[in-house]
Amino acid sequence: MLRDYKIYYNDSYVLISCDEAQRNKKFDKVISDPHEVHNFLARPDQLFDSSTNETILLFHPKPGEEMCKFMEMTDLIIAGGGIVFNENGEVLLIHRRGKWDLPKGKIEIHECIADGARREVVEETGVKIDTIRRPPITTYHAYKLKGKNCLKQTEWYLMKAKPGQTNLVPQTEEDIEKVEWVKPENLQTYKDGAYPLIRDLLHDNVR
Repeated sequence: MLRDYKIYYNDSYVLISCDEAQRNKKFDKVISDPHEVHNFLARPDQLFDSSTNETILLFHPKPGEEMCKFMEMTDLIIAGGGIVFNENGEVLLIHRRGKWDLPKGKIEIHECIADGARREVVEETGVKIDTIRRPPITTYHAYKLKGKNCLKQTEWYLMKAKPGQTNLVPQTEEDIEKVEWVKPENLQTYKDGAYPLIRDLLHDNVR
């Protein structure tokens, strides 16, 4: 089955899809001609301009092939993170650089992604992990870093913290100011102060 690919950029996203139902949804821009889709991804200036925020649908019969071509033209960064719950059903959030976020970080060379995701959670929050659920949820984020067009591919794992994890320790050297357990019914305020990618992850995975 062919899948969609969602690339977050700035405060918006691009969706590469062959699903006809996506045409009925509201996008700021829709590109349907395969040649134009290819040209857009070959010169994706607005994804890295730090200012454009259009929602864009790229309709193509082979979304996976176009996504692979796009990935080959970027500096790919592999990261791992956790959507962590405690025994009370609360979800773990961090506050970094003015935004609410989920713990995550770059995977080290030769490191298993799931192990790296667990390590990042522990390092950024002080919370120890009991179990990790597979398969992960994959997200993509395009951004400019030191003049390079980067694409971060993050593998997010649903995790269960060991019981009694109340000693929350923000990793201040990574600009993390606060770590909090948040009840699902109180999430909306935190979502309002989060990046679109994080809002979508919380919306889809926290009930």
